[in-house]
Amino acid sequence: MSAITHPLNWRSALLLAGTAMLFSSCGEDPEVRSYTAANHYEGPVVSWELPEQWGENPGMSGIMAGSFHVKTSLGPRGRIGVMPFRESVETTQIVNMFARELGHPDYNNSSVQPLVARQKLGDRSFEVIRLEDMSGEEEPPRTALLALYRHNAQTWLFPFIADRALIDEELDNFYSFLQSTTLRAGKEPVRAIAPSLPPAQATSSGHQPTWEAPKHWDRKPSTQMRVGNYSVSNKAGEALDFSITSFPGEVGGILANVNRWLGQVGMSPTDEQGLSQYLSDRMIDEKPAKLVLAESEEQALYAAILFHKGRSWFLKLMGDVNLAQTEKENFLGLIDSFCLGDH
Repeated sequence: MSAITHPLNWRSALLLAGTAMLFSSCGEDPEVRSYTAANHYEGPVVSWELPEQWGENPGMSGIMAGSFHVKTSLGPRGRIGVMPFRESVETTQIVNMFARELGHPDYNNSSVQPLVARQKLGDRSFEVIRLEDMSGEEEPPRTALLALYRHNAQTWLFPFIADRALIDEELDNFYSFLQSTTLRAGKEPVRAIAPSLPPAQATSSGHQPTWEAPKHWDRKPSTQMRVGNYSVSNKAGEALDFSITSFPGEVGGILANVNRWLGQVGMSPTDEQGLSQYLSDRMIDEKPAKLVLAESEEQALYAAILFHKGRSWFLKLMGDVNLAQTEKENFLGLIDSFCLGDH
């Protein structure tokens, strides 16, 4: 399979990659497609051979020359990408975009060097950087494995974002994939064409969402991915985490996201038939949404899922089950107060 792309301005493209790849889930396996360059095409070209248990992601954006996932018994997991950039992109700049989302401090050209390993694959040498999640916001923690190849005034980035165990299992396949790639830099000078990037929390109409949080919930600073960010605790040491996040598209759909969340609270994944035990219909901001309620003996997951105008909105409370049950009405009150401001 071959893909073609014009490199974007690296800052905008990395911003999109760092958010979409770190936190998005994948859809169902699409059909295999091929793309053929017109005779006059002068941009960069990449081709590859996919491992048998990898699949291509549908709806590939202009940022990516390729986007893939790993096929598992739990459905598509992880995200692997192919992204061409200008030669001027420094390793430190790429690392920091992913590192910030994983709770790392910013690296400089000196402090990043211990993270960089050289991997010889065939007749090419790749820079390989591994970043573990230090934010404490994801369970199991996410890992970012970044491979960089520089050649003919072009930088090629291959990010592999997944939990640590999956990356360890697929490391040989990842290296085989890198070795299989055929890369051709553009014959014309790279043009930096940067589309405007709306804030992740903005609606399509440009309005910011609003909500009413309980006064005793401790508000934390927003992050690139978290529009709303709160913690809740009690004197018994029990704690909850609440977040409001938004992503383009349906990021894998309801089942994939619910299964990911169930895993984070130590519960077994479900299927389409079993999903109904956790779901109910609810109206949020006069729009149809889904309410997710799941409890184990120790942990709880309460979430609202809203798909609207090409975006997914997740309002999610997770943590100790006793405190979650105490805060359940407060959670429901918050989601009922949620307003996108587009009407």
